Amino acid sequence: MPARILDDISVCELRGKYTLEKYSQERDLRLNYERETEISFGEKKTFEIYFNFGEWAKIVGIPDGLIENLAIEFTITRGEEFPKYLLMRSVIYSYMCMQDHLVCSTLVVPTTPPIFEDLPLFGYMVVPNSRVLEYIAEKLNTVVNGKVKGRRNRFCQSCLYKRICPEWT
Repeated sequence: MPARILDDISVCELRGKYTLEKYSQERDLRLNYERETEISFGEKKTFEIYFNFGEWAKIVGIPDGLIENLAIEFTITRGEEFPKYLLMRSVIYSYMCMQDHLVCSTLVVPTTPPIFEDLPLFGYMVVPNSRVLEYIAEKLNTVVNGKVKGRRNRFCQSCLYKRICPEWT
């Protein structure tokens, strides 16, 4: 599964489930789901890790930049929930980076000016820990094996699945 699916799961579990089902049929997930960025900072490298959430899954990710033991992820989104919906993917990128380095972290960098005064101008440094991995495993297990509900949020207008979401019908 592409690492970016973790963003969809963070936004809405139902959206994450639909996205997982859609991309489970694809052969090379990187070509369809990972996007190219216009901003280049450091090197680009495709990572693959196996993650256990009750069953094993291969997660594929391409951070926007990589400088030694620092994965960099650029985002255009600013808002009250920034960077919450990026945290799961940021932690996974840090663990992916640990294939080459002992200690790694992810820098989430906004490319738009801050809207809210309490948000930092330069972004967030995400340092992974085992509790976040446990949380990601629980979320993935719920989305893959459990019953999930949609929830209305500010991302609904751009959701591909809103026509079949019970929250919208």
